[in-house]
Amino acid sequence: MMLVQGLSIRRRGVERWRYRGLLALPVVFALAACATDSNGNTVFSSPQEPKTVNVPTATVTPEAVAAAATPSSSNFGVTVVGQKVAQFRNDFEKLKANTETRSAQLDTIRAQTVTNVEAYHALVGGIRSRLQMGSTPGNPELLAQWNQAQTQLTQIDSDVQTLDKLSAQVSADAATSAYLLDSIRASYSLSGALEEDHRQLRILEDEVDQNAIVIDRALQGLNDEINRQQQYVTNERTSLVALAADINAGQSYGMAMRRAAPARDMAPASAPQQGFGERRPLVVIRFDKPDVAYEPALYQALSRALERRPDAVFDLVAVSPDGGSAAPAKQRADAVLKSMTGMGLPSDRVSESAMASATAKTPEVHIYVR
Repeated sequence: MMLVQGLSIRRRGVERWRYRGLLALPVVFALAACATDSNGNTVFSSPQEPKTVNVPTATVTPEAVAAAATPSSSNFGVTVVGQKVAQFRNDFEKLKANTETRSAQLDTIRAQTVTNVEAYHALVGGIRSRLQMGSTPGNPELLAQWNQAQTQLTQIDSDVQTLDKLSAQVSADAATSAYLLDSIRASYSLSGALEEDHRQLRILEDEVDQNAIVIDRALQGLNDEINRQQQYVTNERTSLVALAADINAGQSYGMAMRRAAPARDMAPASAPQQGFGERRPLVVIRFDKPDVAYEPALYQALSRALERRPDAVFDLVAVSPDGGSAAPAKQRADAVLKSMTGMGLPSDRVSESAMASATAKTPEVHIYVR
């Protein structure tokens, strides 16, 4: 007896297979999934489960993405315009990175400047408060604070110089951006380009144009900020000079120069009086070394003169040695006049003149009160 999946089939001669041609299929099947038990019966088992084969999964890498963004090509290879697009893209990425770097640098400089300005005003405010309450002439504590304030102001000026350097870099970026944009637009007229080349050019042109707007705005903002900061530093330097004179006096003379403003019916200073040798100068400044710190003493002298005579006018005399050139003394006198007007003294209250002196060894500037 033969067992076929639990069913019995009698072997009889009359029941033999009549179609021998069909035996090929069961034979093949039996070879794959049959066995014989201990009684000699043939047992068919169900087919084995198919084996699972692990197939590696494809991974998308940045290199693959970059490869997908390679210049367009035809059956003849990469086009010339496609190569230019790739180069333009590389140049733009560098330019864009520079733009972001400049913006970060500007934020850092601004934060540093704010810190320096706050420290400066804290020092100056403390000095003025002490002077307002009254202090001793030349108080060493106030002088030390004044020196610290001057250091802070120097640091602010250094920040302005850093801004100026950054402005030059942004200006160079603007020139690079303009050149890149012109090059992209000129590439449209090149022969041998694919439609994809022009599409990539249009995309790149828009990106460069938008980045150029960012650069232009940054440059304009930088220049405006530099001008404001430079004016601020100039004003504060003059203010520090006046503050030094107040420290030397032990009190604030801040209103003296404002009271020196000419009245409406007051005429401008007339021609300088001659015979300066017979008059005693209010201030004598000898320029016997490169940097003469004359402004604190000058401010103090002018303030006291105007307190005594609010309508006073001044003669500013450039004194040169006998037989020497008058140009150095004139140059020094111009600098002193600039300091006087910077302190708040109206320019029409000062008359300039020049003379030679046998006693002068170096260029001097004399100031007389009329």
